[in-house]
Amino acid sequence: MQPLKKPTHIVIHHTERDLDFPEFIKLRHKHIRGWEDIGYHYLIGDNKNPHVTNGALYPGRSEKLQGSHVKDHNHYSIGICLIGNLDKKPPTKEQIQTLIQFLKSKMKEHNIPSENIKGHNEFPGVTKTCPGKFVDMDKIRDMLNKE
Repeated sequence: MQPLKKPTHIVIHHTERDLDFPEFIKLRHKHIRGWEDIGYHYLIGDNKNPHVTNGALYPGRSEKLQGSHVKDHNHYSIGICLIGNLDKKPPTKEQIQTLIQFLKSKMKEHNIPSENIKGHNEFPGVTKTCPGKFVDMDKIRDMLNKE
């Protein structure tokens, strides 16, 4: 695994699955996709699965290492994934609260401007809806710019 350069972007994803949890995602990424580790640096739990806590932040791949979450953009980005299928349902209030708090912290830590907080689908060549139809990235960036 390659080291992560100084991050300039944070990319938001969703698992696109109901009843998902960090350990299962890690197994899927390692044993089905053949990656060395889970692709995301962080995950945020939803309220559908007893294996996760709604709004809890879970560690994924070490932030010192490149993720596997946006083809050709992993060397400069941190990946965070909201657990759940956000094409079918909106993220929980707790997920959004944790996401905004996390993003503000990482933006400050790495000096990342809000315009560099992107949904997976905002990168060139990406055809999927990730982070989901119910995640409005403009609204997320507006929330980050308040205060």
